[in-house]
Amino acid sequence: MVKRVVAPMKIAIVANGTLSKTNFIKAELCRADIIICADGGANKISKLGIVPNYVIGDLDSLSKDFISKLKKKVKVIRDSDQDSTDLQKAIALAERLRPNEITILGAIGDNLDHTISNVYCLDMINPKIKARLLDDKNEVFLVKSSIELNGKKGDTVSIIPISEVKELSYHGLKWGVKDKDVSPTWFGTRNQMVGSKCRISLKKGKVLVIKITGDG
Repeated sequence: MVKRVVAPMKIAIVANGTLSKTNFIKAELCRADIIICADGGANKISKLGIVPNYVIGDLDSLSKDFISKLKKKVKVIRDSDQDSTDLQKAIALAERLRPNEITILGAIGDNLDHTISNVYCLDMINPKIKARLLDDKNEVFLVKSSIELNGKKGDTVSIIPISEVKELSYHGLKWGVKDKDVSPTWFGTRNQMVGSKCRISLKKGKVLVIKITGDG
């Protein structure tokens, strides 16, 4: 009997935030097997000439005419539940499709409240799924056990605890820690990679890991 091999699936979610550097966004969306727009994210990528697979949310950021046009080509899901954000709805949909990776675009922007809530949305994603918020400058991960990042010497990496953390360790960063217990008021910001890889691990708790991919 031949064992069926299931190819890894990458989902891109587009939120209704800032999408800068058109070529960068297009390249990321082209890498995705499925594109999900959280409500007004559909407006953003329509300007790039890209058609998503799904649009979900309360749809208050989309005109009736645009929704009608979308429905001819796209699965549109109206979900008016006000106890969850449009991004949370998009993430829940993405998880039902069983991806290996989820990349969230348009979630980092000028509205600080939206950005913070979007970052915390990473905590609702199954830790077995590689998930990140991404723009042309930042990659944001929520880590509960360990993560290995690829980059280059001098790249900036910040580690920010969002809970009590036990046995935090870094490898491949200029300023290292080993088995350190830290609280949410301890910040490991503006560290630097000393080579092409680094690894952050912890025994218990949660940290945000932010890698600067631009000139930050």
